[in-house]
Parts: sequence; structure tokens; C-alpha cells
Amino acid sequence: MAAIMPNLMIAAAMLGVAALFWLIRLLGAGPRFFYVFALLFVVIALLGLAGMVLFQSFGAMGELAVSTTLASAAAEEGSALYLLISKPIELLQLAVATALGFLAVLAALRLFGFVARTIGSSVSNAWRYLEARFFDHRIWMLGIGYFSFLLTIVLFMQMPFQFEPEIDDENSRVEIELVPGTTIETTDSIARKVADFLYEQPEVELALERVRQGNATIFVTLKEDRERTKMEFERELAPELAKFADARVRFQNQQGPGGPGSGRAITIMLAGSDPVLLNETAAAMVEEMKQLPSLVAPRISADVSRPEIIIRPRAELMADLGVSTAAVSQTIRIATMGEIEQNAAKFSLSDRQIPIIVKLPESSRRDLGTIENLPVPTSRGGSVPLGRIADISFGAGPTAIQRYNQNRRVLIGADLAEGVLRGSAMEDINKLSTLADLPPGVIRDSVGTEAVEQELQENFFVALIAGVLLVFAVLVLLYKRLMSPLVNMTSLALAPLGGLFLVWTVGQANSMPVLIGILLLLGIVSKNSILLIDFAIEEMAKGTPKLDAIMDAGHKRAQPIVMTTVAMTAGMVPVALSLSGDGAWRQPMGVVVIGGLILSTVLTLLIVPAGFSLADGVEKRLGPWLRSKFLTYRPGDDKQTFTPPAEPQPASAIPASKLPPTDGHPAE
Repeated sequence: MAAIMPNLMIAAAMLGVAALFWLIRLLGAGPRFFYVFALLFVVIALLGLAGMVLFQSFGAMGELAVSTTLASAAAEEGSALYLLISKPIELLQLAVATALGFLAVLAALRLFGFVARTIGSSVSNAWRYLEARFFDHRIWMLGIGYFSFLLTIVLFMQMPFQFEPEIDDENSRVEIELVPGTTIETTDSIARKVADFLYEQPEVELALERVRQGNATIFVTLKEDRERTKMEFERELAPELAKFADARVRFQNQQGPGGPGSGRAITIMLAGSDPVLLNETAAAMVEEMKQLPSLVAPRISADVSRPEIIIRPRAELMADLGVSTAAVSQTIRIATMGEIEQNAAKFSLSDRQIPIIVKLPESSRRDLGTIENLPVPTSRGGSVPLGRIADISFGAGPTAIQRYNQNRRVLIGADLAEGVLRGSAMEDINKLSTLADLPPGVIRDSVGTEAVEQELQENFFVALIAGVLLVFAVLVLLYKRLMSPLVNMTSLALAPLGGLFLVWTVGQANSMPVLIGILLLLGIVSKNSILLIDFAIEEMAKGTPKLDAIMDAGHKRAQPIVMTTVAMTAGMVPVALSLSGDGAWRQPMGVVVIGGLILSTVLTLLIVPAGFSLADGVEKRLGPWLRSKFLTYRPGDDKQTFTPPAEPQPASAIPASKLPPTDGHPAE
């Protein structure tokens, strides 16, 4: 309730301002242009009030989670029974929210009428005139179109976004990563254990191992007649693979575009100049991600730390004993790695020289006692043990330092739980307190699939707006008028509702095929509205009254519009069913086109004629005034004949009767 009140107060303020302008105009306290402002504010306030009530009421009902609670109690999430229970409840909530928005508009109109009757008879009469305009059936048709647009926005917000559908093919891949330096025998042993575990699954037909020192890859081929899809198979086994000791075992994510760290379904990149603060922030975020049920095995996707011996010199003691840093460095290097080739002694042969490198054996290099007793020369000609002038201990360090835009970077990866979409998981991750309030010096940047998703959304909306503007420009040039193309453009808002509603009903996500299907719908819906409006304009040009022309357009153009819809819907049914092969890309496109065609055809036949009737009336009222103010061209100017001016003649050639008088008397 606390979230609803501010928006209701904003709507009340807008209504108050609208009422103020309207009353100023009615009482004669202002100029005539106050009438335009008053009417404009009334319309904006009513539309804004309807949208706020619809969004807030539907959001409040969604926070109660009634549909998910009841469906989860009766069936497993993602199953057909789960959708059968949850979707009708959500549909009922959507209908209730729409009804509340509609009732809010009616209540606002009644409130205006009550205020007008309270002020006086003149205001009451003026309000009756305005109220009659609002209760025109054409206004109601446009209101239905507006609520359809609001429902489209609600469905867009309700549906989780997924870059591309989950492809169900027969190929999968398992990555195994061990501590650097692990022998190939140990790696092969763990790879065989993982392969044996995979062979226990009824879906696995073949598992091919490729073993290297410290890491391995298992290529898995699944059976065609399997019960579980590839994504179900991977997500159900991901927690089991994470239980293998002394190794990182995970499925290699093959969905979506590549990019750094894109080997898992979810990848979050943090970057910063302070490596300590960066690692602490990443570790805190991993702990929060472990609490999310939508994620499996979240961890920092860095290379496994390599064991190493850490030597920290004691600077003050070295200075007292006369030991230089170069001497310490040279002693450690010669003992562990050997002298560099340029300084090493050479064994000369007849045709070449072989460098002689002397260093400790492998077993001694792993012994702290041997390292501590290495003699380090002093400036006085003696030597001291290395353990006396330095602290020596075992530790671990990175095998590589990863950077992004000259900053240290850390990748956090996670797999998705069964039945969870990537868009829903990203919404949960973005709400984490650590990610929402990053410390100074640590930033988050898009990487891999996330970066491509953002680019896709930006480019999609740019392409959508550019296409709409180009269509509008072409229609203005063809019609040679403004309001009719505007009606065509407003009909585009009716296209996505049916498609999104059907996609949402069957439980699919908003993905790239859905967006492509919406672009296809925009062209079909604009074609239907053009058929209606063009026929009505032609009939009106022949002298037919506007109402008769619109009715005749509806009768004669309805058949080709319906025939087009039926033919294209029938053609999309096999695409939507996708009975053969993997229809992950085809099916969403077919579903959105079928739903959009059916509902947009009905809405177009009802709303476009009403909108054209109102637009034509507005154009006839405002058109002459706008032409007189903004156009230098007048209709009919191109039909007037051009008469060139007469050439100037000398005064002697002009008759005396045509000359002006010189003495104040008329010429004779």
C-alpha cells in the first residue's frame, strides 16, 4: 500500500491541475488557449491514472504470490499441471487489474461531474458537453486500444527474457580442472570416475575423454530417444558433478555467444584496481549467490591456485649482515631454476655449445629445510643461511593475472537450477546487496552473453523506432495528409498483445525469436489498417459520407483481411507445433505470430475505423488553421497559369491620357 500511495498522489495532482485549467477556462478567467491545455491535461491525467492503477494493482497481487504458491503445492514447478494451475490465476489477476484501471477512469469522470455540479449551473452545463465527448463510442474503442497497449507493457514486464531458446541437441561437454602440476595419471583417474558416472545415466550413449596434465574434457553424446532434454540432463547432474573431490567438474555451457568466462550459464564480471578489495567483494557476492535457489555451485571462475614457496626477506637483518637483495635473488634462482643461459658455463662441441645448468633436484626443491640452509654470500666474504635472513613458507598463488581495460578482473560463474530461466536468475542476482552497493573502486561490466543481450535490446528498439518512422514518412507522402498515417501508426501498438499473451500462457520466455515474430506482426497489422483507411479515403473522395465510407470499408475489406489472417495462421501452425526436429527457434516465432494475428485482426477491425473517424474530424477542424500558419503552399496553386510581368516601355510610347497630371489638373 505504501508503494501505491505516491503514484495515486501524483495522479491526483495531475487531475487537480487539469481541473484548475478547465475551471479557469469555464469561468472566463483566462484566454482561449486554456481550453486546449485543460482538455489535454484531462486526457493525460485519465490515461496516467488508468496506467498507474493497473500496474500497481497487478504488482501488488503478484507480490502475494498466490498463483505460484497454489501451483507449487499441487505440482512440480515447470510441469504442465503447474502451468494449468498458475496461468488461470495470473490471468484472473490481470483481468482484475484491468477492471480496476477502468473503474478508476470512471470514478475520475464522476468526480469531475460532482465538482462541476457543485460549483454552478454554467460549469455543470459545460461539463455535460465534455462528458458527452468522453462517452462517445469511438472514445471507448480507443480506450480499449489504450488498455491493450497497457496489457502489452505488463506482459513484457512479466515475461523473463532469454537471449535465445534452449537448444535440445545430442551433444554435451564436461570440463574437469585440477590443481596446476597434477600428473596426467591422477587427471586420467578422475576423468574415468566422471565418465563412469555419466555412463550410469540412461540418456548417455557415448562419452569420449581427452585428458591433459591438470585438466580434461569429456565429450558426451546423448541418445535420440531420451526422456530428458539436454538442458534437463545437464541441470539435474550439475549438483552431482560439483561433489567430486579435488577437482572442478562442470558442464561447459554451449548456449549463446562466447566471450571471456562464458563457460557457465551465468557469468558476472567485477573489475577494479585493488586486487584485495576485488577478491573480498567477489567472495562476499559468491556467499550471497549460494543462498539463491535458482543457482547451482556459484564460485569465482579463476584458475586453481598453484602451490608455491614464499620467501619474504628481512630487510633490516640483511643490512646488518651485509647481504644484498641481488645475492639473495641469485642464490634462490640458481638453486631452484638454474643460472640463466647467458651466464651459464658452456660445454663446447665441434659445431655448437651446450649450456651447463646446475640446480637442486626436484625432491630438494620441495623441502623447506634444504631451502632454508642455502648459503647466501655476504659483502664481508662469508655466507649466512637463507632461513636466517628470510621467512620461508608454503603458499598458493594464481597461475595468471587477468585484466580488463587495464584493471584486475574477477569472473563469478554459476549454473542454473532445474526449470530456471537465465532472465529470472539475473533478476535475482541484480537484487543482491553486494552487487547493488559495490564498494568504491570496484565496478561491474557486461561480459559474454550479458553484453550481447544488452546490445541486442538496444539495437532492436532502434530498429523498431526507425522502421515505424520510415513507414510513417512513406504513408504521409502517399496520403498527403497527417492524421490518417497517425491512425495507422497507433494500430501498431495492437500487434504484440495477442502474441505475447499466447507465449506467456504456454509458459515460454521472451527471446530473440519472439522479437523477430513481433517485427513480422507489425508489418501485417499495418497492412490491415492501410486496407481499411485507404478504401475509406477513396470513397470519401467520391462524395460518400464519412460514416457510410467507413462502414463500407469495414464490410468490403474485412474479407481479404480475415483471409490473410487465416492463411498465415494456418501456415504457422506446423511451425508452432514443431513436431519434428529441434523447434527451439521455430516454435516461439510461430506461437507469437499466431496469437498476434488473431487478436490484432479483431482489434484492428474495431479500433482503426473509430480512430479514423475521430482523426478525420480533428483534421477537418485543425487542418485549415495549421495550413494557414505553417504552409506557404496552398491547394490549387499548381493549377494557376503563370502570367509574366509586362516589359517596361519608354514615356513617349505611353498615351497622353495615361500620363499622370503635371499641374494638378487632369490630363485631356
